[in-house]
Amino acid sequence: MQLTTLQESGSDFMIFQSKQKVNGAPIWEVDTDTQTVSHCNPRTGERSRYVFHTDQIRYYLHHIEDKRPDFLQEIVDKGEIYKHLDELDTKVTDAVNRQTELLMQSSRDYQVAVESGDLNAVGSIGNLLRMQAQRVVYDTMIYLWRDE
Repeated sequence: MQLTTLQESGSDFMIFQSKQKVNGAPIWEVDTDTQTVSHCNPRTGERSRYVFHTDQIRYYLHHIEDKRPDFLQEIVDKGEIYKHLDELDTKVTDAVNRQTELLMQSSRDYQVAVESGDLNAVGSIGNLLRMQAQRVVYDTMIYLWRDE
């Protein structure tokens, strides 16, 4: 496993690097702390970076590095890390949006707030329903591996 742990200001940064290298640099790399995927084009040597900014990717990376580091290393080695995270991000976002909509449709308090035009209540209740949706979706799509 090509795992690098860097110590900086008291915290650990986990970086998973692919076994394949170009001029000594890994072709693929993921930094689980900064949620950054780096790629070095084998033909041109050009490096590109993509940073994921969503909570679900942050939670997923920290969870999977703890529970299934071998799987994380495998998808980095295969060059599938960016695609994997991008698809997961899209699917989780879509699921949270669908679940939030369902909760809003079934919440009497939310419906009353909408009908009465109470924007404060609509926003507050809507935010609470979104947090409920995130909790349910994260439990089923992010935290797939529990202590075994």
